[in-house]
Amino acid sequence: MPGYRLIEARMLKPFNTEGIEPHPTRMGFLDFMRELRQDPFPFLPGHKLRIEGLEYLLLEAGDKLEEVESYIHDILANRANELNSVVGCDVQVIFQEKLQRSDDFWVEAGSERHLSLRRIFGAPSRLQGPNGTEFFFAGFNLT
Repeated sequence: MPGYRLIEARMLKPFNTEGIEPHPTRMGFLDFMRELRQDPFPFLPGHKLRIEGLEYLLLEAGDKLEEVESYIHDILANRANELNSVVGCDVQVIFQEKLQRSDDFWVEAGSERHLSLRRIFGAPSRLQGPNGTEFFFAGFNLT
């Protein structure tokens, strides 16, 4: 099922010996955004990406957080058709901190701050990985 797998780093191997296998191609979030804006579309069928650093980018956004989140969502949504059509393309978005979902979807950014991810990923589904590991899933269309 193609889409974004939103995963806490602690759910990945080797941090969790029974955890989710991390994808081999590692890329920073800003690099991923730059690649998505390229023509022609840069990813080939079967591409397995591991994207890191989104939570740090959002923390750095400060007062412009809503603008940055909307910009990210727009780029991801604009390339959804290409990502869906690349057979077997799968993107892991890795978070160093805990992901939470209730009436909102967020990553914890310290004990006093939550960074909402709803503007970017909507309301992703909570899924079970191998041996009880959890992750969230959002389709490329981000609906």
